[in-house]
Order: sequence, then structure tokens, then C-alpha cells
Amino acid sequence: MAENLAKFTQKLIQQKSITGEKDHGSLDLLSDKLTNLGFRCQRMVFSDDNSYDVDNLHAILNSKNSKNILYFAGHTDVVAIGDLTKWQFDPFAAEILDGKIYGRGMVDMKGAVAAFIIAVEEFLEKNNPNFGIGFLITGDEEGDAINGTKKMLQWMEKNNHKMSHCLVGEPTNPEKTGQMVKIGRRGSINFDIKLIGKQGHVAYPHNALNPITELVNILKILKDYKLDEGNKYFDPSNLEVTHISNDIGSNNVISGMANARFNIRFNDEWSSKKLIDWVKYILDHSALKYEMNYRVSGESFLSNNKDLQNLVINSIKNITGKEPELSTTGGTSDARFIKDYSAVIECGLVNKTAHQIDENIEISEIELLRDIYLEILKNYNAS
Repeated sequence: MAENLAKFTQKLIQQKSITGEKDHGSLDLLSDKLTNLGFRCQRMVFSDDNSYDVDNLHAILNSKNSKNILYFAGHTDVVAIGDLTKWQFDPFAAEILDGKIYGRGMVDMKGAVAAFIIAVEEFLEKNNPNFGIGFLITGDEEGDAINGTKKMLQWMEKNNHKMSHCLVGEPTNPEKTGQMVKIGRRGSINFDIKLIGKQGHVAYPHNALNPITELVNILKILKDYKLDEGNKYFDPSNLEVTHISNDIGSNNVISGMANARFNIRFNDEWSSKKLIDWVKYILDHSALKYEMNYRVSGESFLSNNKDLQNLVINSIKNITGKEPELSTTGGTSDARFIKDYSAVIECGLVNKTAHQIDENIEISEIELLRDIYLEILKNYNAS
């Protein structure tokens, strides 16, 4: 008989696994569970590339001679807890109160990982699948995302592990599980620019060169420019300034340096290269010297596989009675890597408390997600 979902979810939350730190048992728990279900599990640690080492799990069942292999991709790493004194509940105790489970990673995304594993367990109790089932679980989605899913996919390709379709369990819903699925994501670039002026006394501005004034002008040009109108699947691209600073704290000194950081979330009408070139063009027309650094978290993408979309949409309708919205909103996810190897869609829990203090979700929502995953497995088996 399948394990109780709430209890298994609690076990997973109780395994401390903060991004960039040692995993204290979450991948062990999953590996043991999947091994008992007949999966062949492999653990691998990737390193290098100026990032921390990351432990990852690959598990596969019934892949030999299977035409199709359905993967579930997810992560067990969680964001830092912040100020512990502000938590009402121990972030790694997985306490239950009024039908909700509280804990770091409950929503993003250990709840979905637990739901899929218990759905698979229930499915295998009554079915002999005509397809393969795989798990790609990383310990690094919330951080650098260098030694996790990206390298796992490269390893899978090198070792002939085929992925036909993939479900990612990121929290995708504003209000209710099954309300929304993600068929793509916006791209993301973080910029860090520094303008170099000349320090001086505020009473003698003609003897100085104020980089702050020029920085404000540049940021206004960047912010006021309308990148696009959006399109059928994507919201308009957007730039947000996140940080401004200088190197002097005195009120009577004109700083010799001004720094700003900003992020651009962009749709598929742009590439990161075009946006980088655009920002550089604006800076090149400044009267001041500048330094520019940037980090591309991912390109925008649309995974518009109709077979996978129809499978997920119909399965959700069968369980909830309502058709989910197809969306590309929200942040980035590891689907940005997976889309180069497989059709992919994201379907998870409600995202309201993700990364918040006292992160939580109703047990009924996790159970609903398990039922949706189970319906997807049944319909995949029938196809």
C-alpha cells in the first residue's frame, strides 16, 4: 500500500537541504524510496565552474525497449530561512496545523516532489506501465544552477538516457492547484554597471564630474524605453532597477563612482545578446567611462508541444473539472535547460508562500497535485 502523502512530505521537509550547503538526507530519502519501487538510482556529484559541489539523483524504471519515457524533474534544495526569530514554525520540523504543513521548501518544491513519488507508487501498485518513468532531481536550482540539472542533462545524453516528455514540479498556480501550467518562461539578465566620474566638493561642481547625475539619466533612458508589447504567450519585457550606490557617504562630496544593478525579464521577441548590445549602446553614448558586467540566467523559451499540453490539460480537467491556463509568467526554472532535450511543461502547487517566512501549503492541495500526476500517468499509459 502506498505511503501516506502528508507523512512522506513531512519526512522530506525535515531533511535540511539549503542551496549551496550539504544535503542532510533528502536525496537519500528519495533514492531509498525509488529503489524500493524498482527504480535504478544513480547519485552523482558535479563540481568545478567556480561553483559549489552539487549532489544530484537520476532514477529510471522500465526504460529498456520503451518507446516513450516520462520524466519528472525537480529540486530538493531550498532557499535560506533568513531571520529564524521571525518564524512561528521551525522551518525544518514540517509541523501540521489546521490542515497545513509548514516548512522551508514546502511549496518550492518538496511538496511537488513528494506528490509525484507517491503518485508513481500508487500507479505502480495497479499498473504495469508500457512506458519508462524517470526522475531528474537536483540539489541546485535555487542558486547558481551550474552543477545541477544542466550537467545532469549532459550526462544523460552521453549515457543514452532518452527523455520523451518531462513534467517540472515548480509551483505554477496563483490560487488553486491545477489553475495554471507553464509552457515557457521569460529570459532573465542581471546587469551591474559602474560609471566613473571625478570626485570633488559640492560647492565647486565645475571642478568635479558627477557620475550619479549621469547614472540617473541613463537609468531613465533604459527604464522609459518600451521594449515590446508582449504577445500571445508572453507579457511585455520589463526592466527593474534593484540597487544604486556610490563610494562616498558624505553629503558635501561629489562621488567619483556610481553603481547600479538592474534586471531585465524578456520574452521571445528578444535574445540576451540583443539586450546586452542595447544596454552597451546606451552606455557607449555616455560622457563617462563605464564598466559593465552581466549574468544571463536563461533565454526566453516556449515549449509548445501539443501532445504534452493536451495530456496535462485533459488530466487536470478530469480531476478538477476546469481547464488550466497556459502561461509563461514568473521567474526562471530548470525547464530552461530541459527544453533543449525534451518537450517540457511545468505543473506544481500554489506559489503564494514560496520563499516566505512560514512557507506552507494545505495538505488537500498536495493531495490534489498527487491526483493530477496520477491521472497524467494513467493517460500516458493509455496513449
